[in-house]
Amino acid sequence: MSFREKSAWIALLAYGGVFGAYFVALWRSWDPAIGQPLSIGLLVAAMVGFVIIVTALTIIAALLNPSAANAPADEREKLIDLKAERAASYTLSAGVLLSMAGLLMALNGFLIANVLLTSLVAAELVKAGWQIASFRMGA
Repeated sequence: MSFREKSAWIALLAYGGVFGAYFVALWRSWDPAIGQPLSIGLLVAAMVGFVIIVTALTIIAALLNPSAANAPADEREKLIDLKAERAASYTLSAGVLLSMAGLLMALNGFLIANVLLTSLVAAELVKAGWQIASFRMGA
């Protein structure tokens, strides 16, 4: 498994785990009266946890194979990254359109912010999933 595939797995697991827990906790305890402080507190905790997890796992992966971590991306890896970015941009665009629809319906601002965050996380999950699938299929 290449270092870039390991990085995609790290991203997939970190985004899925940390933000999955964030959205479940937010969903279970959402109350419009306390939505703002709850959302901010949970988001700060999720971001700190995400950065710690990704940093630690990436350092471990780099220490296990330092030559692969420092190697430049080859043409295949660059193409995989570009195709994954394209798929992620479609996902993010759909989420932004949903957020705009929510704004037009005058939904709560923090709810819209979380819809945008969901869009960003979904786009990153699509990107990492696309990369993993492409590396596995040999594309």
